[in-house]
Amino acid sequence: MTTAESNPGLIGGRDHFSDFDLDSPEFNENYDEVLDTLLEKCPVAHSKAFGGYWFVSRAEDFRRCASDYETFTTTHGFEPSRSNEEGGLKLYPLELDPPYHTRWRSALGEYFSPRAIRSRTDNIREHTNFLLDELIESGECDFVDKFAAQLPARVFFGSFLGVAFDELTFIQKAVDDAMRGKPEVRPAAWGTVSEWLISYLKQREAEPPRGDFIDAVLTGVVDETGEPCPFEHKLFIMMDMMAGGMGTTSHVLASMVHHLATTPGVRQRIADDPSLRPLYTEEIIRVYAPIVAVGRTATRDVEVAGTQIKAGEFVMLSQAAAAIDPRFVPDPRTVNIDRKAEVNLAFSYGPHRCIGAHIGRLQMNVALDELLRRVHDIEIVETPVYGNSSVARNMDVLKIRYTPGKREY
Repeated sequence: MTTAESNPGLIGGRDHFSDFDLDSPEFNENYDEVLDTLLEKCPVAHSKAFGGYWFVSRAEDFRRCASDYETFTTTHGFEPSRSNEEGGLKLYPLELDPPYHTRWRSALGEYFSPRAIRSRTDNIREHTNFLLDELIESGECDFVDKFAAQLPARVFFGSFLGVAFDELTFIQKAVDDAMRGKPEVRPAAWGTVSEWLISYLKQREAEPPRGDFIDAVLTGVVDETGEPCPFEHKLFIMMDMMAGGMGTTSHVLASMVHHLATTPGVRQRIADDPSLRPLYTEEIIRVYAPIVAVGRTATRDVEVAGTQIKAGEFVMLSQAAAAIDPRFVPDPRTVNIDRKAEVNLAFSYGPHRCIGAHIGRLQMNVALDELLRRVHDIEIVETPVYGNSSVARNMDVLKIRYTPGKREY
């Protein structure tokens, strides 16, 4: 009997069934194989890291747990380290439960609806073509560095916050260090981002309202005590809006270009038929989900897929695994532009389904339009470099070659 047959969880030298670790090199280097194996043979894996946590992978279990906030609360943190219990920065409304969570979602929802987001199309196209102008003449680049890591920041800070272009370089660098930098530089970078956001919110407080989502953040809502929420909660909202929309979109933008370069038949179909492009980007987001898993804390003893989880234990619900569960989506690893899935679990499920899903989709669709129009004959120069930063999957480097073109602006 081979090792794989006797212990199917042993992949890359680690037993991912009983010693799973989101941050381990064995998981990062064998990412797809580990998720597929967990889905097939171990729907609830256990980790010894950070005092221990559970990892739930199958779609049915994921949806049930993600919907049951009374049993699986986010208020004790969303990462295995549970760092928010130390009184540091938090991400709201991610780390809130209803009804306080619901009040924030209601206050912000209208600014992230499909109708509201569509008004950003021309501005996103302008940012997209500005970045393409910066890379188009060279004929080769690291696409993550030159485009995928930059577009989401330009959209958030430029389109939504109205930050002047001459300020963007500084804050983009801080955000990139916070999201994708080496572990030792991330805390200081998050501090820089926090200080910048505090300054921005204070500035906006002193200005007349602009009718945007920042006004809604500054107005705030009633907190758990029945009192107007404090300023720090408004900062936590801004941190969540920023973090949730940047690294995630960067990963799927890079994944889309990698897929375009390696599947020329699909590229030709969507180039010829623009109506297929939204289905294509939706499938890219599903197959290459940027969020691996988000944490909850069990509030009571509960059973998940035959595994007993005790009150107080930490549980990571994997939306990346759930989105490619063959019980939920046939042939799940294939980007199938003829498929219209019931729901895209890459955006999570239940009360904490991604509030920024529509802006993420719009950035993908606009970028796809312009890439198809302007960047031709894309080739992958080197194997992409991936990294896991706790809850997220990142493509850190994607070196490509393409036919040089002309600047348009």
